[in-house]
Amino acid sequence: MRGLPAALACLALAGCTTIGKQLSTQTYDQRYTGEIQPMGGIACTDSMPATLTTRAADLSVVFTPNDGALVIRGSMSREGQVLARLNTAPPNRPPYLLSLEGRVENGMFSGVYQTPQCAWKVALYPAQSPPHHYVDPKNALGIPGN
Repeated sequence: MRGLPAALACLALAGCTTIGKQLSTQTYDQRYTGEIQPMGGIACTDSMPATLTTRAADLSVVFTPNDGALVIRGSMSREGQVLARLNTAPPNRPPYLLSLEGRVENGMFSGVYQTPQCAWKVALYPAQSPPHHYVDPKNALGIPGN
């Protein structure tokens, strides 16, 4: 009888692992990329790369400004209106809200990304697939010849 609880726990954990894997590998419908431009604020002088990923199945969006260390999640209406927010303040501190508001239309996303200190104009376009490079099958490392 001792082995039964352990076996049930193992089965439960295996099920959770499978569910987690399914959720983390869901596909997206569109990925928009580009450079966002500063519009004003205390310390926003440089443009930076950004990516917006959309999923039509649940109308969710994920916005990753700069190097992608911040992940701002949100939603999209059926008409293409996007709203995403993230409060990065630690507990018991005033809010430090990051927000993205905009619209997907005419094959692009346009909007405004704001932090308490800066605002950026966002214009992102569908990401292009990288080109395929083919190498000689005899050259397993793909090192160009002289």
